[in-house]
Amino acid sequence: MTTIQAIPRLKSFDIPHKGLRNLLARMNELAGNTDFSDKSQIDQLEQTGNHLFFLLTEHAFIEDEIVLKALEQRCPGASLQNAHEHEIITEQQARLKSLLQELIRCARMGEDVGRLAEQFYFALNHFHSAYLQHMLEEEEETQKQLWNYFSDAELMEMRSRISREMPPESLLLWFRYAIPAMQPQGRLQWLLGTKAAAPAPFMEQVMAVLETVLPEKAYRQLTFGLN
Repeated sequence: MTTIQAIPRLKSFDIPHKGLRNLLARMNELAGNTDFSDKSQIDQLEQTGNHLFFLLTEHAFIEDEIVLKALEQRCPGASLQNAHEHEIITEQQARLKSLLQELIRCARMGEDVGRLAEQFYFALNHFHSAYLQHMLEEEEETQKQLWNYFSDAELMEMRSRISREMPPESLLLWFRYAIPAMQPQGRLQWLLGTKAAAPAPFMEQVMAVLETVLPEKAYRQLTFGLN
C-alpha cells in the first residue's frame, strides 16, 4: 500500500527568523563577554548591534508593507495584533539602540562602563526573550492565516518580490546571519534561486561572506552543490 505524504507548505517567516535568532544570540553573547578595554571588541559589539537594529527595522517594514498588508486585504483585521506588537517592539528597539550607543561612547572615552554594560545586557535579554515570543506567534498563528488566504505560488511570489526590492547590502546581511542557521539543503535551495536570478559579481560577494561565517566543511559542501 502506498502512503501519500503531504507536501510541506512554504513557510514565510522561516529564513528571516532564523537569521534574527542567530543574530540576537550573537549579540547576547557579545553583550555578556565584551572586554571594554579592547577597542576591537568594542568595534565588534557596535557593528553587530548596527546589523541587529538594521535587520530588525527592515524586517518589520517588510512585514508591515508587504506581508501583513496583503493579508489585511484578504482578511480585514487579521493583521491588527501584529501591527500593534510591531509598534511596541519599535519603541523597545529604539531605547535599546540608544543605550548601546551610550555604552559605546563611554567605553571609547575610557570611562568605567561596568554598570552601564550590565544595564545594557539585561535590557537586551528582556528584548531578546520578548522578540523570540513574537516570532513564535508569527510562525504559529500568522503563518496559518497566510496559508488560509494564499496559495504557495502566491507566497513564493511574495518572497520573490521581497528579494527583488531589497538592496544588495541588505541581502548580504541576511545571508550572513540566516545561512549559518539553516540546514544544508535549505541553504542550497536558497542560493540556487539567488544564483539563477542575481548577477555573477553579487554571487561572488555572497560566497565571500559565507566563507567567513560557515565552517570549512559546510562551505565546501555548499559550493559543491552550487557547481
